[in-house]
Amino acid sequence: MKRNILFVIFSFFISLNSYAFKFSPMSTAIGIAPSKNSTLFYLENDSDQPIAVTTSLLKREMNVEGVEANKKIDGELMVYPSQLIIPPNEKRSVKVTWTGKTVPTTELNYRLVAEQLPIDLDKNKKQKASIKVLLRYVAALYVQAEDYNPDVTFKKMDVDDKNVSFLLVNSGKQHQILANMTMKISGKKDIDLSSEDLKGMTGENIFALSERVFRFPKNGKFKDIQATDKVKISFDKD
Repeated sequence: MKRNILFVIFSFFISLNSYAFKFSPMSTAIGIAPSKNSTLFYLENDSDQPIAVTTSLLKREMNVEGVEANKKIDGELMVYPSQLIIPPNEKRSVKVTWTGKTVPTTELNYRLVAEQLPIDLDKNKKQKASIKVLLRYVAALYVQAEDYNPDVTFKKMDVDDKNVSFLLVNSGKQHQILANMTMKISGKKDIDLSSEDLKGMTGENIFALSERVFRFPKNGKFKDIQATDKVKISFDKD
């Protein structure tokens, strides 16, 4: 299971009651072989009212700045069911299956979106205390071959009057989460940067065969970094 997680909840409450659901996992991977090309996502209604949920799949792309874009899939994945009603206090699953005809040359990145549809649970038109809740989960899904691996290395550092920028490249065929990221800067002054110092970088995702740039204001520990300094990175690998 991958740790890259995006979790988004939008809730609109008209009364004090809440009708929602739990969703898991938030990140997972499937293979290409028929025995490994599918996975289950679980939806649990822990309320006392039925809820309606719709599921959909999106392609996931990310630029060097870390800005994500999502596009419609081209039929290489299937989710079933795409719409379902979950009775009170019950659990359901949806199955995602790889249906692509060719083996991808590198890991593919997707989002599974599970969204609770607004439902008027009160049939009494005179009753104003009806409830409508919209709850949205966005999970990470990866399609990969067994021999795919990440290979993240430091490429270069740029220093100007305002910022210090680090460019990292993943030349491997699988994404990498920069878990517990740390750095050692060697030069006129040796500087150790902890995960706390590297907020906005630690925990970030670098897709296969892509680059990410991370910028930090030139203050605090970054103030004394020089363009000629050497950089050594370290992080927990999957």
